[in-house]
Amino acid sequence: MDFIQLWNEAIKQVAARSQDPSEQAIIQLFSTQVSLSVEHNSIRFLCNSLYIYNIFIHHAAAFFDEVSHLLNKTDLGFSVEVGNAANQGMARAQTGNSFNSPPSPPAQPQPYPAYTAAPQPGFAQTPRRVEAAGQQGRPFAHSGQIGAPQMGSVASSALGVAPTHLPDNRSYAPRPRFMRNDAINPNKTFDNYVTDPDNRLLVATAVAVAANPGTSNYNPFYIYGGSGLGKTHLLFAIANRIRKERPECSLIYIRAEEFIRHYVESTAKLSSKKNFDDQSVHFQDMYTENDVFIVDDIQNFIKGPKSRDAFFEIIADFIDRPNRQLILASDVAPGNLKGFSARLTSRFGSGVCCEVIPPSVETRTAIIMTKCKEIGISLSDDIVSYIASHIRSNVREIEGAIKTLFTQFSITHELTFDDSVRILSNLVNASNQVLSMDSIKERVAKEFEVQVAAMESAERKKTVSMARSMAMALIRELIPSASLTDIGRAFNKDHSSVYEAVSRVKGKMETDPELASKYHRLKLSLKND
Repeated sequence: MDFIQLWNEAIKQVAARSQDPSEQAIIQLFSTQVSLSVEHNSIRFLCNSLYIYNIFIHHAAAFFDEVSHLLNKTDLGFSVEVGNAANQGMARAQTGNSFNSPPSPPAQPQPYPAYTAAPQPGFAQTPRRVEAAGQQGRPFAHSGQIGAPQMGSVASSALGVAPTHLPDNRSYAPRPRFMRNDAINPNKTFDNYVTDPDNRLLVATAVAVAANPGTSNYNPFYIYGGSGLGKTHLLFAIANRIRKERPECSLIYIRAEEFIRHYVESTAKLSSKKNFDDQSVHFQDMYTENDVFIVDDIQNFIKGPKSRDAFFEIIADFIDRPNRQLILASDVAPGNLKGFSARLTSRFGSGVCCEVIPPSVETRTAIIMTKCKEIGISLSDDIVSYIASHIRSNVREIEGAIKTLFTQFSITHELTFDDSVRILSNLVNASNQVLSMDSIKERVAKEFEVQVAAMESAERKKTVSMARSMAMALIRELIPSASLTDIGRAFNKDHSSVYEAVSRVKGKMETDPELASKYHRLKLSLKND
């Protein structure tokens, strides 16, 4: 069991023992706001903010006992720490400790004083040393140790132990201000992202953002494209590169649905505790206190208008702060987001906005070979070619096909071409993979935000007329077998109307770079679908 699984199981077990729904919601919040690791025979809980820390310390005993039980160990210590060193001053004030500036390191190392605190409710009945680091640059923490006292730091008056000052006589390796076992997949990196030639600019921009987050040249960074084309892989790659090369940067990744859930939980707690009037402020601080804020699937904010408003406030505050990096991903371009104000979408477009173009057949082949290597299966060239030619919709389905074949091979230890075709028959729907006039009409209608029925009617509105002409021109270029009469029949027009519409679009593209760019993007997208 890895630490993510271990932490999720601990959350589940501790929440199950509570009968209070609001308390359960708070415990569930820890799943993404607190990380778990075991280092040097000690369980380490790392909170992403002082706000979360102040809540979590009241539950630390239960989580320590549960994690110890899951690990089947009785000789572990523990620590609860704030990941953001900038909050240490506030932390000290809230615990009632008063720390002076750290003294100069002594000539000879001296042992730290050890302190023992009475057992706290929920702890095993064994004395534990409770301490807090008071030196600048060190994480503020409560920690405990079962058994013999260790060399320590400063006892915390918050838990009934007299404070003292911490001698500065030990080396300290800086830790990231925010690092947690979160949804970021450490295996998704730039090294294993197969780049289509049409996406080279996108990937180069992503690498530049990861190398120097917070510069005005790339802020905000907005990625959009169809589902399953690798947007999330790129977000993870950026996050992993930043964590590796810029560990001093605090970073948070969240999906829109998760943000909505956190907002609902925060609202529920606010309504159950009337004296907690600053709850909304603390909720925002969870996000705005970080250096890099990555939000995935933002088109899904249409599901929660109130949480979307809270997101607007956080984004406005975050973008205005210096040296902060905002990274967003969506299925649609900024102008096509539903429920977002024009002022905010224009703010998104003020940075760098890149579309993820679907991979070509050559790129899909390379992706298949990469995925096969990752999964540990060797497929013949004809099977690879079949998958690349017949599964065009997205990379996620390609990966699903390979895993399906791997499962079959694990059972039979043999995999022929005919077997593969039969096994993948449910995944491959040939009628949906062939470029058709209907698929082009649907893609153009989505781009221009009009109805296909309007394009097929006699409606003369400017947007509808341009979408209709654009679709006709794309069909003319991408489906050579379709005659002008065939295209006209699809739009309830005659062949002369089609000819005029195609000529009109081509003429406008010569003088309108934005229209030409839109046509080019649509053509690439449709060719690779």
